Amino acid sequence: MAREAKTIAALNLGLDAIVTSPLVRAKQTAEIVAGALKMPIDEDARLGIGFNVEALRGILSDRRDAGAVMLVGHEPGMSLTIGAAIGEARIELKKGALACVAFSDVTQLHGELSSLVPPKVLAH
Repeated sequence: MAREAKTIAALNLGLDAIVTSPLVRAKQTAEIVAGALKMPIDEDARLGIGFNVEALRGILSDRRDAGAVMLVGHEPGMSLTIGAAIGEARIELKKGALACVAFSDVTQLHGELSSLVPPKVLAH
C-alpha cells in the first residue's frame, strides 16, 4: 500500500479530508495514505460493515465544507454504495483501488464516476 499511497500523493487530488472505518485493516490503509499526504484521518463508524448510501449521505453531509473527501472502507459495501450513488451501476473495487465520484449535491447523492483506478496501476 505504500507504493499506492505515493502515487495517490503524486496525483495531487486536492483532498480536504480522509475518513476511515475504525476497523483495523481500513484504518491501517488510511494511515499509510495519510502519511504520504501529510494529512490527519477522521474515523467514522458508518464506514464499517454495513456501509450504504444513507451512511454515505451522512458522512458527506457532516463534511459539507470539504470539497474532496477520501473514504476508506470495506467490501462489498464500498462497491455497492458507489454503484448505487452513480445510478445503480455494478462496479468492483479491488483492495487498494481508488474510485473518484463527483457529486453536485451530496443531499441527492446523484454522482458521476470520474475515475476507477485499480491498485496495480497505483503501484507503479
